[in-house]
Amino acid sequence: MQSTNMKRRSFLQSSSALLAASGLPLLSGNVLAQESNVIVGTWGGDYQNLLQKIVNPISGSSIVFDTGNAVARATKIRAEKNSRRGSMDVALLQDIDMYDLSLGGLLEPVTEKNTPNIANAYDQFKTGYSIPHIFSAMVLVYNKEKIPTPPDSFAAAIDPKFKGRVGFSDILHIANTLFVGLANGGNTSSFNAGMKFLAEIRKNDPKVFPSNEAVAAALKSGEIWMTCMWKARALQWQDAGLPLGFVLPKEGAVAVTFEGGVPKNARNKPGAWKYLNAMMDPKGQVEFAKAMGYAPTVRNADLPADLRARVSFTDSELKRVFAYDSKNLIAQKSEVLEYWNKSFKAGM
Repeated sequence: MQSTNMKRRSFLQSSSALLAASGLPLLSGNVLAQESNVIVGTWGGDYQNLLQKIVNPISGSSIVFDTGNAVARATKIRAEKNSRRGSMDVALLQDIDMYDLSLGGLLEPVTEKNTPNIANAYDQFKTGYSIPHIFSAMVLVYNKEKIPTPPDSFAAAIDPKFKGRVGFSDILHIANTLFVGLANGGNTSSFNAGMKFLAEIRKNDPKVFPSNEAVAAALKSGEIWMTCMWKARALQWQDAGLPLGFVLPKEGAVAVTFEGGVPKNARNKPGAWKYLNAMMDPKGQVEFAKAMGYAPTVRNADLPADLRARVSFTDSELKRVFAYDSKNLIAQKSEVLEYWNKSFKAGM
């Protein structure tokens, strides 16, 4: 069906050109308007809602969202590698997944010419194949009413008193595995320590939820008391009235950058570049910090002092926030996904 639609759009484009040349009336505006849409592949939920509210108006484009999980999105881009016209103009992914796509030569280069706002991005976030949108780090989140003394390590997840009260977001399986591995002497260059510790956590009857929003609902209902989640989300849930606290564990935390890229066979590249540039607009970055708690990735985002202190990290904390070692982790991605699905999550 997808291939048929692509051929049909190609035919309609050719037909409209012939009609114009012959002096006949052009095809309807609705057909041509479809060609000007920008297809943005992203997660659903709060993030998509905020993209629609904040970024779409800045871009000035007509946006259609292709919603799904990151694995499916990356798989689709790989499957369409040899197609003349891909099904996405913009792909939004976590840093490690975007790096993986770049290794396959699947992304257009990002330059100051096609995305001028990249000039304002912090150097540590620049890649050459993607734009950095928002930044945060994974922390230990807990219910203050159920756990009055904050745990200082995610090793608490195997304590019998928390049996059945620890939860995870399914879509964060990579970050979850790295994060729990830090509590088991691991680092962000390997999933091994994390997989071993997840096996121990599984003995304590943890729960896995399909989305970040589902984790929030479980915390609200009291079904779970502890999770690992982006600091930005924890702030958002606090603002929604949940009795939550969060700590950056003594063994450290895992950094994350959410990025945007343009597949090489995107059909509307001008619109895609406009959208990526809008994602780095300083006003939009401030709005994301206010609404979702993520730190900006551009220097010219003028955050009020109180908001900057809220969404950022202290110098002391930053020493314990570790970036992904994407080069070493890429080869292990399929292994950790298989472990997560078949060994850790199976039967829950």
